[in-house]
Amino acid sequence: MNTNSAQVKKPPAKQKERVIMGLQAMDFIQHGTEASLEIVTPLGQRLNFKSNFIGFDDQQHIFFTMPRLQKTEYEEFFMQGFNVDIEGISEQGEGALVRFRTRIEHVVYRPIQLLVFPVPQQAKLVLLRNEVRYELKLPGDIQLSNRKLRVVLTDVSSGGCGFSFDAISPEFDVDTKIVLEVINGSNGDTYALSGAVKNCRKKRGKQNYGMVFDEPGKANCRRLLSNLIYDGTKYVFKSPKKDPTPGA
Repeated sequence: MNTNSAQVKKPPAKQKERVIMGLQAMDFIQHGTEASLEIVTPLGQRLNFKSNFIGFDDQQHIFFTMPRLQKTEYEEFFMQGFNVDIEGISEQGEGALVRFRTRIEHVVYRPIQLLVFPVPQQAKLVLLRNEVRYELKLPGDIQLSNRKLRVVLTDVSSGGCGFSFDAISPEFDVDTKIVLEVINGSNGDTYALSGAVKNCRKKRGKQNYGMVFDEPGKANCRRLLSNLIYDGTKYVFKSPKKDPTPGA
């Protein structure tokens, strides 16, 4: 009888987090990127909405677009001094969520509508990816009920990918099952990347989605990755090998 106890496997590592200085956090959120905001009143009432990050100035102010809401919501929630929790997505490096709390400093209605907050003292960076993600720009198709939607595969890893398309196209809900087909134009091979939508954000007139592969999708992704090569700026399909000239 073997009395040696099996080594207990450690549970999966939790999301990696680190604290960064507030002004440094602004460098992780790209201008024009959509973020999630939540205003918290002194009585604990909460209002959630989406807004685009505009930028920051040298006086430690950060600027966001004004959401389209009801007049009563503006009157109840958009008051100077109310706390605001902000969460944005950083595409740098391994990818991360940028989370911080600030407060309403100014609500500007004219000549343009803006929300102005002070830069927070610190922010939390939550790393999202545990694997290498390859930057791409490959065309693909998603079969809808009545037509195919042309998309661009923007990045891929062993467990998921990102894709984008024009904002006027249909929207996908989180957890929607989809199949993104990529065709290798050099040899006609098709890679069916199947899985579920996990996040969406609007950026510069386009919708940007992230999806997580299921097992068949992971297998097809491995086939796809084995046929890619880095051209100095991004990953592209390898050129097919030419047959030797007959009689050479």
